[in-house]
Amino acid sequence: MSYWRVTSSFLLARARPRLLQTLRPPSTMNECRKNTNITANNNTILCDKTISKKHLFLEKRSMSSHTDDTKDSKATQDLPNPQELTPQDRLAIEERQNKAFAFFAETLQIYGVEELIFCFNGGKDCTVLLDLLMRFLRQQNISSGDIPMLYIKSGDSFAEIDDFVKRCVRNYRVELVQYEGSLKEALTHMSADMPRIRAVFVGSRNTDPYCQHLAPMQPTDNDWPPMMRLNPLLEWSYHDVWHYIHMNSVPYCSLYDRGYTSIGNRSNTIPNPHLRSTDAQCACDTDTANTDTVCSCDPSGYRPAWELEDATMERAGRLPRK
Repeated sequence: MSYWRVTSSFLLARARPRLLQTLRPPSTMNECRKNTNITANNNTILCDKTISKKHLFLEKRSMSSHTDDTKDSKATQDLPNPQELTPQDRLAIEERQNKAFAFFAETLQIYGVEELIFCFNGGKDCTVLLDLLMRFLRQQNISSGDIPMLYIKSGDSFAEIDDFVKRCVRNYRVELVQYEGSLKEALTHMSADMPRIRAVFVGSRNTDPYCQHLAPMQPTDNDWPPMMRLNPLLEWSYHDVWHYIHMNSVPYCSLYDRGYTSIGNRSNTIPNPHLRSTDAQCACDTDTANTDTVCSCDPSGYRPAWELEDATMERAGRLPRK
């Protein structure tokens, strides 16, 4: 899933002084944000506790105080694995995971935990990043709330994404930081509201548009707030992501069960046409007594995201910009 464009607009309440910036190596962030999206989110996320700042909302939730969601999560993880993984698949994912953990450890040699934040949009790539990071923090006896979740709201979101993000906040017990507007605007306001933050984890993969030349640690461009962009999933493939999710029974947004493979906003995302079900893909039985045919799936529906064979078609459900 990719991150760097949102469709909502945001008027600043007052002008902020421009942040002093130092010269940094040029990066491809400006190119990467042209065609990538932060998954749309609306402003319906409710906070148990809100710290009032002009552009900032903070939220802390406890899994134990939301029994319905906890049961929901357990039920999801008790489901049988829908994807059969070979021993080679499992070994490859274990290697990916170990490299990610090594990346997190290296990051903590450079930055303090209080200097980090991670970007989340409810998509499959960010979901893997969230789960990996939380597992690593548990191993290190670091609280899940010590590295906040950055979430950018929009009025063009899928309700399923909004619900899933709220569920992740509760179940992983993370601190939620919300802004409106573009990523650049959000980072600008965050830099002013939370000046201690120096680096942000992002779930970009090098198969995302214009992101093939990103480095694992990539400074933001000179016209952005000075920050290090941390990309632990760059080398992960589309199928790596789904193998990890199924191998570790990680809950994910329900849109992926309905043929969505790359989720942006409601106005620019449809189910992937390469996953449309056909009569041959539906199990149908004919009742010889009354000649009625009963099918186990809707022939006009879509197969789940992980059944996409050609990973280069991941974004086939993204509509072109008008």
